[in-house]
Amino acid sequence: MQRLQQTLTRGRTNTLARTRLAVLVAVAVVATAVSSQQATAGQADAEVKNSATQNATTEKNTAEKNADDKSAKTPWQPLAGHWKACQFGGEGDVTIKDGVIRMEHGDPLTGVVWTGPFDGDSPDKTSGKQSSKTAKPLPRDNYELRWECRRDSGYDFLCAFTFPIADQYVSLVMGGWGGGITGISSIDGRDASDNETTMFMNYEDKRWYSARVRVETTKITVWVDGTELFSHPRKDHEFDIRFEMDPCTPLGIANFECDSQIRNIQLRRLHRSEIASAE
Repeated sequence: MQRLQQTLTRGRTNTLARTRLAVLVAVAVVATAVSSQQATAGQADAEVKNSATQNATTEKNTAEKNADDKSAKTPWQPLAGHWKACQFGGEGDVTIKDGVIRMEHGDPLTGVVWTGPFDGDSPDKTSGKQSSKTAKPLPRDNYELRWECRRDSGYDFLCAFTFPIADQYVSLVMGGWGGGITGISSIDGRDASDNETTMFMNYEDKRWYSARVRVETTKITVWVDGTELFSHPRKDHEFDIRFEMDPCTPLGIANFECDSQIRNIQLRRLHRSEIASAE
């Protein structure tokens, strides 16, 4: 009888131990599951936060890039209201109306010159020019210039645009030397008909042509009708103009024994980022 009671007691003890063990195992499983869920939730929260941070950073970088892109190009400034006829001797009539400059046949040149100020001008240099008082100073370097021109009749250059290269000047001649030469005069003493920029182009009468010049610290680039014609380095080169073009300095336009028109003359300064990349 005593052995039976001992056996029953041990059985109950074993059963109770197994029950407790099962409970402990269950509790451990639940705790592990909860911990795992919490870890997963924490990881998910961290991933969401990281994703949000990355998105915010990307959006910020994109916004900054867009802002840089917008500021990388400064706006074009129309050049109007400050032109006067050049005194070449033998020049034809000049009329300016509705933003169009008409230059009639001269013997041989007709042209106009910009009367506004330029960077670095002394006050007394523009004090006598009424039209220059409302004009903003134009740059002598690191800028772009664009315009449209056409020849109505005649046979030689419809446009020779003279512009500054720092403290020097050059002229982009369009249709010179009998109508077929485009290039810069002058480089190292050589005219547009005989230097590295010499191009042979035919200009039709009564058709508008667009031109653009970019003056950078390192080079001068020219486009006509959106096509780049040449890009000439500035280093180790001297630039000058033919003496006949002196009345057009520092910024002016002339034609040669023809009737021509010029319109939409605009200029913009290069942004500092453009200058830095060019250097």
